[in-house]
Amino acid sequence: MGVVVRTPEGVIVHTGDWKFDYQPAGEQPADLQRIAQIGSEGVMALMSDSTNASQLGHQISESEIGTNLEDIITKAPGRLIMGTFASLLARIKQIMEIAERYGKVVALDGYSMKNNVAIAKELGYIKVNPKTIIDLKDTDKYPLNKVIIVCTGAQGEKNASLMRIANEEHRFIKLCKGDTVVFSSSVIPGNERTVQRLKDTLIRKGAEIIHYQMMDVHAGGHAKADDVKLMIRLINPKYFIPIEGNHFLLHYNAKVAESMGFAKENIFVGDNGQVMEFQNGAGVLTKTKIPADYVFVDGLGVSDETNIVLRDRQVLAEDGMVVLIVTVDSKTGKLVQNPDIISRGFVFLKEHKELIEDLRHRVKKMVNDSDPLSWADTNNIKNKIRDYVGQFLFTKTEKRPMILPVVIEV
Repeated sequence: MGVVVRTPEGVIVHTGDWKFDYQPAGEQPADLQRIAQIGSEGVMALMSDSTNASQLGHQISESEIGTNLEDIITKAPGRLIMGTFASLLARIKQIMEIAERYGKVVALDGYSMKNNVAIAKELGYIKVNPKTIIDLKDTDKYPLNKVIIVCTGAQGEKNASLMRIANEEHRFIKLCKGDTVVFSSSVIPGNERTVQRLKDTLIRKGAEIIHYQMMDVHAGGHAKADDVKLMIRLINPKYFIPIEGNHFLLHYNAKVAESMGFAKENIFVGDNGQVMEFQNGAGVLTKTKIPADYVFVDGLGVSDETNIVLRDRQVLAEDGMVVLIVTVDSKTGKLVQNPDIISRGFVFLKEHKELIEDLRHRVKKMVNDSDPLSWADTNNIKNKIRDYVGQFLFTKTEKRPMILPVVIEV
């Protein structure tokens, strides 16, 4: 579904995720006449999905996937585990209908997937025999070759269903030899490493894997280059704005528009938050940016600033911390007892006794040397300890742990 925004300065069309599927499974094909009609009204700017714009040709149809899925489902020697997107209801519906035809049962796993399917059933979008869908904990009651598990996590997400199955952390599903895992999704750019690790884990556990590079088990939900060209011709915008995708994907989408004769100055490749202005039929990509950063949820707190807390955690994660506790006489500034040193995530204290003793001796000497005549200047002592200890530890270990000096006056 796309969005048409009518403004006093002109019409803006936002495509959302889209593709042209001339033979979709269980839904209506794209209404090309309606899109052309919007284009005929005059469109100022088209904001178009860039995720697959770098790939040549047209996106394949969902109905082609159905044929291949049917082939896999009928020939699978054992249990089938299918990973896909929770929002890809057309695919889930196809799997259920094929399972019903061949007397197999389907168990869903993944909170969002279960919710989406429940809504789709309520709206009459998914119509299958209630006996076809079973509870996940009941899969053991059926022969392995009659069971299909449809789950989330095909992008290698840490806590998603497929990863928990692979890591043997799932409550109900344990992988066994003869299982076939189908990745009914393509790899979203940026997820390559996690998906590869997931595949490695599954193979080690004895499962067979089928993915989109081996056979067509996934039709992307994003337009390829020739689809983009057709959309541009139908909408016929004055300005073209690639959206949705890494910057290099936006760039490739812009190249598609250029190849059709679009003027470079009428293609805006922006960054997140970058402001574009349209006035009197003319548009400009400004240098102004509004905040468009991540919003971090940490416990019960929310922060959309570049958080100092998160920066500190990064330092702690990389080099650890060293706490130095110094007790001084409040009147004279003299040391009352030897400095205490506590370390976490920096070095193993038992194996670095010499380094720790050397550090304790140097801190003791430094505090005594900075002894003022009549009182202890705790801030000055803290700053000197932080600077000195930081430099000393770096020369000895080439690590920069977080230094936390604590000065106690007695």
